[in-house]
Amino acid sequence: MIRKRASPPLTPVQVAWLGALLASAQWPLWSHLLIWNAVAGAALVVARVALPPKWRALTGHRRWLLPLLALAAALGIRTELGYFLARDPCVQFLYLLVGIKFIEARDARDGTLLICLALFLSLTQFFYLQTITAALSAVPVLLALGGTLASLRSGIAAAASDWRAQLGATTRLILQGVPIAALLFLIFPRLAGPLWGSPTEAGARSGLSDSMRPGSISELSLSDAVAFRVDFNGSPPPQAQRYWRGPVLSRFDGHEWRAVYKLLPGRFVSRQVRPIEYTVTLEPHGKAWLFALEHPSGLPRSPTGDPLAPTSNDIAYLTYDQQLVAKAAVAQALRYTQRSSLRDSYPGTDDNPRESLQLPLGNPRTLAFAKELRGRVDSDRAYVRAVLDWFHNEPFVYTLSPPLIEQEPVDGFLFDSRRGFCEHYAGAFTLLLRAAGIPARVVTGYQGGEMNPDGDYMIVRQSDAHAWAEALLDGQWQRFDPTAAVAPSRIERGLGAALPAGELVPYFARLEMTWIKSLRLRWDAVNYQWQRGVVGFNLERQRDLLRDFGFEGARPWQIVAVFAGAIFIWGVLLLGAAQLRRSGVDAEVALWNALCRRLARSGLARAQEEGPLAYTRRAGRRWPQWAGVLARIGQRYAELHYGPGDPKREQKLKELKTGIEALPRSRALNKASSSANVVTAPPETVE
Repeated sequence: MIRKRASPPLTPVQVAWLGALLASAQWPLWSHLLIWNAVAGAALVVARVALPPKWRALTGHRRWLLPLLALAAALGIRTELGYFLARDPCVQFLYLLVGIKFIEARDARDGTLLICLALFLSLTQFFYLQTITAALSAVPVLLALGGTLASLRSGIAAAASDWRAQLGATTRLILQGVPIAALLFLIFPRLAGPLWGSPTEAGARSGLSDSMRPGSISELSLSDAVAFRVDFNGSPPPQAQRYWRGPVLSRFDGHEWRAVYKLLPGRFVSRQVRPIEYTVTLEPHGKAWLFALEHPSGLPRSPTGDPLAPTSNDIAYLTYDQQLVAKAAVAQALRYTQRSSLRDSYPGTDDNPRESLQLPLGNPRTLAFAKELRGRVDSDRAYVRAVLDWFHNEPFVYTLSPPLIEQEPVDGFLFDSRRGFCEHYAGAFTLLLRAAGIPARVVTGYQGGEMNPDGDYMIVRQSDAHAWAEALLDGQWQRFDPTAAVAPSRIERGLGAALPAGELVPYFARLEMTWIKSLRLRWDAVNYQWQRGVVGFNLERQRDLLRDFGFEGARPWQIVAVFAGAIFIWGVLLLGAAQLRRSGVDAEVALWNALCRRLARSGLARAQEEGPLAYTRRAGRRWPQWAGVLARIGQRYAELHYGPGDPKREQKLKELKTGIEALPRSRALNKASSSANVVTAPPETVE
């Protein structure tokens, strides 16, 4: 019967390194976890490291206690999120399971498994973010990984005083491996889809919705989160023309506006004016719609594609109401190039736009006012102008904190409170037009955007969320923005210029440029270049880069051979540099360091304050059969390194080398130590 050799138990130093590795893998996930889950997982790691030995006996009940804890965690996650088989709950569960496994870890095999789990856990942060910050947060994991592997390899010889040396060695390895990683990044075959893609979560995402109720956009406008960034091929349009079209809402039930989905294709606007071209980097929002300036003159395409090539329908399609809708929900950052003709109207394609004339029950004062006002004018266009003039002349207030009106919300807004945000004005304006028999609907999206002076691109934030209206007049869907009639500065200068004094304004929507805002814009520019150059390095950009390096038309094996040669040359340079460093060290120091490493691997590490004579005497007590050889080695090294110039230096150096070569290798020393069962004495005082 073959028995498995028992794995040695984890030492306190190994436990400490494992704890550092797990903690460095856990902390980048805290902002994506449930609070109780984040605290529980971190507490398990801290408890395993800091728990006194007399209390560790409580973990002897792990056969039934820890599985119950895991089951309770799974039920809690399922209850909190409402689902379990998806990205978020699985990451939450893995986070807690790693801590539970650490509590029950006993030997080196458990430590090896924990290393694998920690590395996988550290990768899950890239399911959420691929920013520079996320990449830098992986550096502590790599540093702790080097120390953990070294401590598990050294076994009982792992010393707490070696942590600086381990971090230094790991740092050197990381720096030496960066050029190799960069080369592999450039030539490794790119995947057709993003590496960190995952199914869309059932949880809510930030951004616009396909419905609008009073207060929905005003709540969104309090956020400084980035909706998308835009690179213009030329000068950006004026602020007043930056209407980024999104969901179109046609159905109204008296309280909420909702989108109407019809399988009707749209038609692009004629190019009466020269279209502008720009590239949008859209942040994930979990919905299918894309954003473009009004109005698109073509379908979006890959930003690296040939602009003269036929436009394909791989990214999105155009609907009858001029929405760009992607084939799948935007679950990760999406980059596309778009062309638009800056127009405020487009030809109507609806022969019978019934949903744009639908009137719900309720709001009688609004309907009566519309009937009265329509009787004063002689055309639909004059009626629209009269409504806008009424908004402009009456004491309406543009505010992010309007009162909540439960019953007859449009009546209460128009004739009682007269305080509202863009969704109040757009919804009420559309209802007034429908009450007069004019087809109208609400359009949501973003208005404005801020140019980043450090990156020469535009940032459109959630605080730029906006709602306006469009009406069918003379066969054309015409854009009208009632907010501009009440607060024209909102359209011309942005949200911060339109809100009353003393009202809460998102930080980046404020007009003044502070040093904090400037610093954050600079960081955004750096992070945007990272997104474009690293995260967005797709197959097309890889081909362009290889073409720039002269590899156009080269076969794959030729490219691999060239880069493999570059990696080989880099390895030779590193080995040569290491050899030069060793040659610059005194011969006796190199021999002594080699001996110290051999004895450390055998379970007898030298303390920092321990001299050569004391160290070799302690080694002689550990291995009595070689005590004499070790004593002569210590004596010769002390004479060569600390003594005055000696005419017999070459002879003593040869004796030192012969003595070290006479000692057995680390494995033989380990066997001799275990068979002798000798207790190692503590280090002696420095000589």
